[in-house]
Amino acid sequence: MAERPERDESIVDLLADLENAASIPAKQRAVKVSGVVERVCSYAYEHGLPNASLDQLVDIITRPHQLDQGSLGSLIRNLYPASKVPDGIVVKVLSSLGHGRAKPSYSTQAALLKWLVMVYDVLENQRVLSRLYSVLFNLLDTIAIRPQLCHVLSLITRRKHVRPFRIQVLMELTRQAGNDPPLVGLMRVYKDYYPDVIVGEVTSGRASVFTHPNHEWRQRLGEIQETHLKKTQDTLPPEQRSFRVTRRTARGKHSTSSLIPEVHTSHAQESSVTLEEIENVSDFVRHLERIELPNQLVAAIGDPLLQKFLQLKSSESTARRIDNWLLAFFEDQLENPSSAEGNILDMLEAIREYTRYTKRLPPACLTYLKSMISSWDGSTGRQIILDLLAYVPIGPFEELYQSLFEPLEEAILDNSTESKLAILTFYTNILRQWTTSLISQDQQSPQDGPAISSLIDHANVLALTILQSSLTITTCSTVLTFYETIASLLSHPEASATARIIIPPTELIYTLFFTPSLSTLSRLCSILAFYKRAFEHAMSSTKSPVPDPPPYPREYVNHFNGFLMDICNCIWRSRAFNTSDTNALGCLLPAPTTALLARYVAGLDTSLSLPALFSLSFSPVLCRPAIAYVRELEDQADPSTIEVRHAGPVTQASLRQLERDAGLRLSWADYRLGVLRHLEKSGVVGVGELMYNTMKHLMTARENMA
Repeated sequence: MAERPERDESIVDLLADLENAASIPAKQRAVKVSGVVERVCSYAYEHGLPNASLDQLVDIITRPHQLDQGSLGSLIRNLYPASKVPDGIVVKVLSSLGHGRAKPSYSTQAALLKWLVMVYDVLENQRVLSRLYSVLFNLLDTIAIRPQLCHVLSLITRRKHVRPFRIQVLMELTRQAGNDPPLVGLMRVYKDYYPDVIVGEVTSGRASVFTHPNHEWRQRLGEIQETHLKKTQDTLPPEQRSFRVTRRTARGKHSTSSLIPEVHTSHAQESSVTLEEIENVSDFVRHLERIELPNQLVAAIGDPLLQKFLQLKSSESTARRIDNWLLAFFEDQLENPSSAEGNILDMLEAIREYTRYTKRLPPACLTYLKSMISSWDGSTGRQIILDLLAYVPIGPFEELYQSLFEPLEEAILDNSTESKLAILTFYTNILRQWTTSLISQDQQSPQDGPAISSLIDHANVLALTILQSSLTITTCSTVLTFYETIASLLSHPEASATARIIIPPTELIYTLFFTPSLSTLSRLCSILAFYKRAFEHAMSSTKSPVPDPPPYPREYVNHFNGFLMDICNCIWRSRAFNTSDTNALGCLLPAPTTALLARYVAGLDTSLSLPALFSLSFSPVLCRPAIAYVRELEDQADPSTIEVRHAGPVTQASLRQLERDAGLRLSWADYRLGVLRHLEKSGVVGVGELMYNTMKHLMTARENMA
């Protein structure tokens, strides 16, 4: 028999002690039971109870015993299951309810029902409560546990449980109890399933709001179960979400839930299937074709299940119904500006989540944003508005700029780098959404390509302005993210056939290239490699003399090739700032400046030269990983074959001298390829990617070296 884990053994011993103590009257016990109860509660709170221990403890609580009410209350408050609660435990709890000498006290029964509410989301099978619905309902005449019973029944009630005789019983109990709030609350749950049922004034009284009894307890339960899953599984499963319609759980404080209608389906019949009855994905799939549309489709904005349903059963009419409701809402808020700001922001936040799911901004929301953007202060709800406008459909850029983007910039830009970064991130998000739209459409509009090109042209200027005013890691990263989004666009054949290749500003390329960040250099090189492949694909696919779109001008492509030539000259050829090579731009460094710097470097050390200072061995960004590669080879080599280690930096001459001095034998070509591979192993793939794509012979050499 396998050994029981030490932790499980301790709880087994504790429960054995508790069971023994529970069977002995208090006056006959040798030790106080309170100490045992405290240790059991402490263990349960710290680690949770395995199913076997939970089952044993429920037996102790529900069977006849000699424990006092205080001990029972503490034990029930600490019934933390470490995993899903099995059906057997639920049945034991329910069988302990009701009248009889062998039954627990009503206080214990009420506490157990409250516990069922708190663990409802982690039951192994929630249907077990549904199967015992009649048992629970028939106990409603027990006043001592009625509030807790009504709460459990409100959780498990479905259309099939709402029957005329039960409605009659509830109405009678409500009249007898003088509109008892728990009964009124349960009656309202019944009426949600059959809104047309006439129940008189029974639901007009004050009703209980069935909320979770103890959120701190639920949070602790989540922590315990997450810890248990981490220890018993290699990876956590996806987040458990209830596959049911969303219901309001609290009243009083203003919230988005009070603005958006809940999911309700009127005129339902016995054979009807409504979203309110769906409990899991199996139900949803099985009844998909039979599910009836709810009254208010705008409830989809706040209800994930209705969103899924409308995604699968969408139509122009359903979208129009949602849009009409939103249009009426925004018009009403504009007519009542005194209380509109809070409502508007709450609604916009809800629409943002809905839009993120559907990838479609409701036209009514776009109309409202266009109307308010010119008077917006630029700070109230900024992130919400930017997130929403990122889903604006592709259209003529000039029109979008005049109606949306220009007033947006005027409201946000305040000469700070932060405001510029916010706008550039906004354009990045728009470009990302437009890319998604392009690759998902069957046929692109002739206006799509010019709109994307104009957007990139406009953002190019902004990106360069940002780098000229601030050259921090954050600003460089934001700018690079924008160009990585463009590279992603160009990597999709569906999108690249429509969008023209707009190269970044020349000054921007060299500013990023000479930053002291290895990550920035790597990302820049990856982007340029993407652009190069996009140019090659676009030019090779031109088959007709008058292609549409028109071919790229030779000087335009040569200018881009100048970026590649300069970077290869710096990193690979040790010829930085050279202008004699074909297409080379010399990194835009003026000739007099280059000559002055060359004389200065030569005066420092005759072995150094300006063109070599930006190569793999000497570059301030690359020199450390370059020498680290050599050190790694020396550490791996047989110590008896190496008498001298390289002092660094590495040059062709130093490698020849190292071999003569009985050091590491390494050719210059193998050294440079090895550095690229060392960078790739470290996650810095961009430099090598650009070198391989620009100098084709390196790819062959790399394969031979591998």
